[in-house]
Amino acid sequence: MEPPPVAETRNRAVRVPRPRHPEETVAVTGDVEGERTVTPADLRSHAHISFTVQYSTTHSRELHSVEGVPLHRVLDVLVLRRDERRKMDHLSFAVLACSADGYRVLLSWAEVSPEFGACAALLATRYNGELLRRPTLVLPNDARASRYVRDLSRLHVVRPNEG
Repeated sequence: MEPPPVAETRNRAVRVPRPRHPEETVAVTGDVEGERTVTPADLRSHAHISFTVQYSTTHSRELHSVEGVPLHRVLDVLVLRRDERRKMDHLSFAVLACSADGYRVLLSWAEVSPEFGACAALLATRYNGELLRRPTLVLPNDARASRYVRDLSRLHVVRPNEG
């Protein structure tokens, strides 16, 4: 284990404590008021739903059971930095789901919203009965698992720039 980072203050080194379990949290950042951190305990406190997911890989067809919280439930508590002059401005936002290893998947706000696309995106806290340290973003209706984001570390809300 590496030593904690050191901060310099007036020629004295001060140890900066690391968060207790940074590997277990999911940061929620971006074009929202009040960025936040979601812990596994936060997710477990929400009503869970279960799915049996089936998808194809290049080598086989797989079947798994997942349990977790719908992504829209986590996003519903956010206040977007909207431009009230724009009609239905919230539909111009997207969510970039990032894993700890840098893998990223982009979902539109409307795709996730139950009022529009209702894609059933799920933050799985259990995969085949195993409790996960960090959630996995699961899209149960996808025929491939390419948009699954394992070891989810950040949900970054963005408004893409106009071209």
